[in-house]
Amino acid sequence: MITLKELAQMCNVSPSTVSNILNGKTNMSEETRNKVLEAIEKTGYRPNFFAQGMRRQNNKCICIIVEELLQFSTPPIVEAIMGVCESKGYRTILINMSMYGKWKRIGVNYGEQKSLKENTSPALLEAKAMRADGVIYVAAHDHVIDVVPEDYGIPVVFAYGHSTVNQYKTVLIDDFGGSALLTRYLISRGHKEIGVISGKKDNNHAIERLRGYKSVLAEYGLEYNSDLVLYGDWERESGKECTRKLLAMGVTTIWCMNDLMAAGAYDEIVSEGLIVGEDISIFGYDNRDISAYLFPQLSTCELPLEKMGQTCAEFIIKEIEDENFRKQPAEVTKIPCELVLRESVV
Repeated sequence: MITLKELAQMCNVSPSTVSNILNGKTNMSEETRNKVLEAIEKTGYRPNFFAQGMRRQNNKCICIIVEELLQFSTPPIVEAIMGVCESKGYRTILINMSMYGKWKRIGVNYGEQKSLKENTSPALLEAKAMRADGVIYVAAHDHVIDVVPEDYGIPVVFAYGHSTVNQYKTVLIDDFGGSALLTRYLISRGHKEIGVISGKKDNNHAIERLRGYKSVLAEYGLEYNSDLVLYGDWERESGKECTRKLLAMGVTTIWCMNDLMAAGAYDEIVSEGLIVGEDISIFGYDNRDISAYLFPQLSTCELPLEKMGQTCAEFIIKEIEDENFRKQPAEVTKIPCELVLRESVV
């Protein structure tokens, strides 16, 4: 097995530099740290924690790896994780991979597995180097995350994204249930021809939300009309463009799959001289801050981000402390959404 000294020579750095990186210190360049972490992964080097007297059976340390801290959904999840961990006597270490900026610069589609692995491998190695007892991986949105080796060696729980490998527990939002809930509400108010502004066609959130919408239409014996479903890009301007097309079709009820596109719908409706909540009904999704600042305030579906974070923290601590729980088959836990009813629906 390769020694620390040999690893340092391979990377053309001092043994103390390798040791500092293994201990999570950050007083060196990112280039040096990545070079050492890549060499660790390539050689399979593992420090002898027991011989060094560095590791107890449980260090009471959980590493939170986030894809993008600036994504609106991430801070509430992370805050809830930290709150539960603190209450249980665990400290947390946060690694922000800043994926949106990196991937935008190199022109890679978000969720592309090869590039995803290249970005996450150093973070996963750092979590081990810092002697974390478990890892919570927080995705920026639901997509496939097959990046954690099956022999990783410490417990992992996924939040807001999922693995196709049936080994790691996953906590997701129940997008199907949330869209079904709001569709039933709209139908109960007499809205039967509902225009839909979806997110991108291949996005898991959009797929599940559309599936819930279709399911409830069938439940009420209403025909699904694909012409009334338009695809935006989750941004405000696309909501405006799609609303213009739906209004031309005579639609008077529009469900937008996020609140930003709903704000775009408001923009177009106002420009047409119509009044939201009187001439036309608008429903959103997410319950972002903007939904309460629109006029009239937007009815929307709230994402259970705090509950998701709490559940992930409870799962990872149980994985660490309860061997029987750790051996249970990995399952996907879906947290239900709740409606926030305001003045935007007639």
